[in-house]
Amino acid sequence: MAALPRQGGGPAEVQLLEVLRHIPTDFLNDQRAHAGVVPQADAIGRIVELHVDDEDAAWRCGESEAWRAVAEAIGAGPLFTLDAEAHVAIEPQGAAREGGFRRWMLLARKASDREAFREAWWGRHADLVRRLPQVQLYHQHLVVRRETGEGQTVDHGALPVDGIAQIGYADEAAMNASYASDARLPLRDDGRELLGRITTVLVQARVWR
Repeated sequence: MAALPRQGGGPAEVQLLEVLRHIPTDFLNDQRAHAGVVPQADAIGRIVELHVDDEDAAWRCGESEAWRAVAEAIGAGPLFTLDAEAHVAIEPQGAAREGGFRRWMLLARKASDREAFREAWWGRHADLVRRLPQVQLYHQHLVVRRETGEGQTVDHGALPVDGIAQIGYADEAAMNASYASDARLPLRDDGRELLGRITTVLVQARVWR
């Protein structure tokens, strides 16, 4: 796969995330441990992230021949598409600059107020992630628009995904050590308060700029 061209409103960055496996989220009970945030999420096998400057650039990119060629090369149909506002809580370090091992999550908020969720998630929750050892990247994306796999725009009720998060590590052993640390406990407790359903997958990322 090659990155889409930057000319003509192409993305500033393309990330291809190959799913290694789906895992349960540790603060959900056994009955909900493997239940995705939405049913479609349980079928995720690859994730493509396009980082663009604005909505017009996103539209031009999605309509371009280059994007269609990339989608064909990947060889998979879309389950859904999410447009989101990005917040970089921890800048990429080490292997995370070019991709590397990551824990990738789709999140459904508990709060009915989107702005209250943003404030808590980008504020206190991000601060708790920064206390985890060995983290090489933490990106948060607040969902602002949703499409079905057929390209139909839908509301929050039809596709109740509120956030996308990535935490990068050198490898899976580093992630396991980080999540076994005492710093994980307040993060887990805050997640119980802040989040409803969660889909968690482990991925290997590649980045093109």
